[in-house]
Amino acid sequence: MGLNIISRRHFLGRTASLAAGAFAGPNLLLRGQNAAGKRLNLAVIGANGKGQSDTQGVTLNHNVVALVDVDMKRLNEAAKKREDHHLKSGEKAPAAPKLYQDFRKMFDEMANEIDGVIVSTPDHTHYVAAMHAIKHNKHVCVQKPLCNYIGEVRNLHKAAKDAKITTQMGNQGRTMDGQRIAKEWIEQGAIGTLKEIRLWTNRPIWPQGPLVKKAAEVPEGLDWDLWLASEATEPYFEFEIPEGMSAKRGNSIHPFNWRGWWQFGSGALGDMGCHIMDSTFSILGQLIPEQIDATSSPISDTCAPVWSDLVYHMPAGKHGALKVSWQDGSKDGKPNKPEISPHMTSDLAKKAFDKASSGMMFIGTEATIFEGEAYCSSPVIYNEDRYTQVRLDMKAGKIKQTEKRSAMPNNPQGEWAHHIVNGGDPSSNFDYSCPLTEFVLLGNLAVRAQQSVQWDKQGMKVTNAEAANKFISRPAYRDGWKV
Repeated sequence: MGLNIISRRHFLGRTASLAAGAFAGPNLLLRGQNAAGKRLNLAVIGANGKGQSDTQGVTLNHNVVALVDVDMKRLNEAAKKREDHHLKSGEKAPAAPKLYQDFRKMFDEMANEIDGVIVSTPDHTHYVAAMHAIKHNKHVCVQKPLCNYIGEVRNLHKAAKDAKITTQMGNQGRTMDGQRIAKEWIEQGAIGTLKEIRLWTNRPIWPQGPLVKKAAEVPEGLDWDLWLASEATEPYFEFEIPEGMSAKRGNSIHPFNWRGWWQFGSGALGDMGCHIMDSTFSILGQLIPEQIDATSSPISDTCAPVWSDLVYHMPAGKHGALKVSWQDGSKDGKPNKPEISPHMTSDLAKKAFDKASSGMMFIGTEATIFEGEAYCSSPVIYNEDRYTQVRLDMKAGKIKQTEKRSAMPNNPQGEWAHHIVNGGDPSSNFDYSCPLTEFVLLGNLAVRAQQSVQWDKQGMKVTNAEAANKFISRPAYRDGWKV
């Protein structure tokens, strides 16, 4: 059967099976195991929603002893879900976790009982929650992005290194084999010389752009003062949804629509950049761009844009100097996507590209690596003849495994706990994920500056536009919150 008429599902299955067969190594024996047998006591800050999914990969081997959520209704729902999970699984139910609305109180009362902390809150509280954990010498796993200001990322990285704790960011693609295979393909000449990278996402899928606040009643059970955390006190608010913008997600800031506000979130880049840019960051040798160009729909001092177009100018390193483009949102009701790679000429390739709401293209002189989702879990190569040859080269050992695989693929929280118990570093420990987060947030820096910015990595400053430097660090911290 000709490769050009087989389905993408078959493509993905073939890639996965090749990875398992050609690249299987001894570390596979450890996957899903808790070799030393120690059960960790973990606290989860941001207990419902993302906090629920973030604990699924660790609960079989470890104990959740504390749940924290500023919304009492959601906190009780999280506790009930945990109880139901144990009942359905037939596991022996552990002691019920203690419930808190304020993580500071949890640390005051339970610090001696906790080994590690998972932080799954809105972006603006990642930093203060993680720093409180580090202050108490607790291992920490933080959702992406680690922070929504570059200055906080740098401070968090230093504090964690000084504390010598085990760290992790919750970007699951970093634990998967797919992005490692893509890197091996590129470094071993599978697509010729890498010349360009194109990235895109359909986010935002929440109201964004210039939004107007309007005072509203605080939802029952929500401690709004705790939700604000280090941000200045202000009344609870909803916002007016502009004409033409989807109202599907409603107009309440809690529990989801905080992402588009610079105070609390980091827009489309913050939501998806640490996923979609992850493979790029790894493949390019963890380099930081020298310049970032940005254009976007209108923004305000408070909100991220409906769409943005970015170009990261990358210095030479493992590969020659090249450009990485990023596009998000929609323009005139159409997805804001890049042009398809010139190597993707078959009907199969065009169909895969048209279907992809988020994705990446690594364009070489001879072929393109394409992934039509955020994590680079199952990359394929176009043109199809080239992919056929690469698969044969993998099977024959001509393309070799050079990247270390994760002990627990697709499970960043489980991988983190595994390394706390067994030693070693998780795939997205802060030495990796702090620079990755900086890479991502530099895009927001350029968007907020509304111009090209030139970045001095060592000095942590923009050198060509002084006004942009005010966006590097959070303007202020409320009393009682800064660590």
